[in-house]
Amino acid sequence: MRSSDPHRPEAQRSVPVIRAPRTGLIALAVPNLEEPYFAELTSLLVRRADERGLAVLIVQTEGDHGREIAVADGVGLPPIDGLIHIPRSLTVSDLTRRTSPGPLVLLGEHIQTSPFTHITIDNRAAARLATEHLLSTGRRRIAFIGRRDARPSDAADRRHAGYVEALAHAALPADPADPAAVAQVAAFTAEEGERATAEMLAALPDLDGIVCANDSIALGALVALHAAGRAVPADVAVTGIDDIRAARFAIPALTTVAPDHEQLVDAAFTELERQLTAPPGADLPVRHVTVGIRLIERASTVSAAADDATPARPGGARR
Repeated sequence: MRSSDPHRPEAQRSVPVIRAPRTGLIALAVPNLEEPYFAELTSLLVRRADERGLAVLIVQTEGDHGREIAVADGVGLPPIDGLIHIPRSLTVSDLTRRTSPGPLVLLGEHIQTSPFTHITIDNRAAARLATEHLLSTGRRRIAFIGRRDARPSDAADRRHAGYVEALAHAALPADPADPAAVAQVAAFTAEEGERATAEMLAALPDLDGIVCANDSIALGALVALHAAGRAVPADVAVTGIDDIRAARFAIPALTTVAPDHEQLVDAAFTELERQLTAPPGADLPVRHVTVGIRLIERASTVSAAADDATPARPGGARR
């Protein structure tokens, strides 16, 4: 696959179309189906594929670099029409060396700039929106749970950056990058959220808000706060990101920043179909699509939660 000149305008970047006879089967590479966000996104992708007359082969990569490369190269896969890949460790170099250069769509922010079609949300804006919401409710000692320095995650890095930006913009007296207010996790799970929150409560007795890198971490944070006798949201307000189904059934229901899941999935299939239907050998412009996000206010941050969310906007701003 031809790599692009990084100095050319994005709209002029292109990749040659290489296509075999249609099989009606596409592959989906997903890091971990035990993470609710990926499980729910996969379910939606499968339903939308079925509506298009496509079958989906699901490959769980665990975010392993070698496994992600193998899937991108088609190793161990039957003939497929194309690949939707949610990477955690792939690089642009890995993709430019693909040995099976068929239609490819990337989902997620791991590879933010590349000569490959890419569908994403603005993770930085999502965390900034969540933090701004806590600030708007009067919170001033706000922590972030979800850094992953031991096993880096671009999404976690960008969400942390959005949190820091919002605090810096608010000109709080406290250092917005205070390491005591930022917790590391080994995985984006409720168990890690519970552990990290319990440790943070011991270190920061004046804590009054928590921005969690995803909803699963936030659900664990709610458990730890309840065990410590801290009322939510009276004592500590909590936000997540992703809007998994469990968020609305938490006690209290979880405020979160929701990606437009339907738009994310529809854009992935639109871009895949664009590659599948192009004339063989055609150079297609690479597209980078950022879908909308919206803040959904629930009882974990406001005593009387709104019945609905603000409209989705690509930049994440509330109306």
